[in-house]
Amino acid sequence: MDNRFDLHHLRVGPEEAPVVLFIHGITESHRYFSRRVAPLAKSFHLLLPDLPGFGRSPKPVTPYRVDFFVDAVRSLLVRLELADRPLHLVGHSLGAIIAVEYAGRFPERIDRLVLLNLPRYSDPDTAHRSFWAGSAAYRKLIQEQSWLASLKGARRTGIAGAVRNIWGMPLEVIADCRLFTFQSLTSTLENCLLNYCVDEALAKLPARPTLLLHGERDQVAPIESVAELPRRHAHMRLRSFRSAGHHVLHTHPRDCLSLIRSHLAAAS
Repeated sequence: MDNRFDLHHLRVGPEEAPVVLFIHGITESHRYFSRRVAPLAKSFHLLLPDLPGFGRSPKPVTPYRVDFFVDAVRSLLVRLELADRPLHLVGHSLGAIIAVEYAGRFPERIDRLVLLNLPRYSDPDTAHRSFWAGSAAYRKLIQEQSWLASLKGARRTGIAGAVRNIWGMPLEVIADCRLFTFQSLTSTLENCLLNYCVDEALAKLPARPTLLLHGERDQVAPIESVAELPRRHAHMRLRSFRSAGHHVLHTHPRDCLSLIRSHLAAAS
């Protein structure tokens, strides 16, 4: 077996219950979801991996492309003998992109999807502007740190919103944001976000019920880019949060959990 895909993961909930795969975003780990979605383990079998290059999973020297992450997820499901069971997919940011790509490649067993803060950029310049406006870490990475941009970001989200987005993150999630390599971070950013458009994958997405959860003050993945998707795809439904940014699950945990539970339970 390719040890690049020997992913660290958490598995919890009744083994015979419907399977829900949670896919985290860039710089995150399974712990982005674990505490917030734990109540779902009463009714579902939850699988929460660390993607390769992040968290406690292997960090191979290789190009980090969307297909690479999809292959890693597929390998894990096969190894755990879950690939042939009906599957719900829940992804945040990069994880939402991977969920869409996975569903397009393996539609037979996909039941429902939940996409949190799905990034949808029309071109690399638009993606760059969004990251530069919304991510201080990105500005630091490309040596374009700007206090003016940070101030503009705080003004858009509002002081209360900015505080909620910072202090709403559990300490373990903040700690795991350091568990990557320079290559896994920059290669993922370049190949899966800055130079990637999700529209082709969305066109191949099977018509499974899909719930979009998004913050109206998300600067990294502006809501304007996904607002039209329910009009173009009848199987999609958007629920937005006025005061939320890029981490709706952590700033609005009760509402998000309730919506996710209802959406997935409707499949049974």
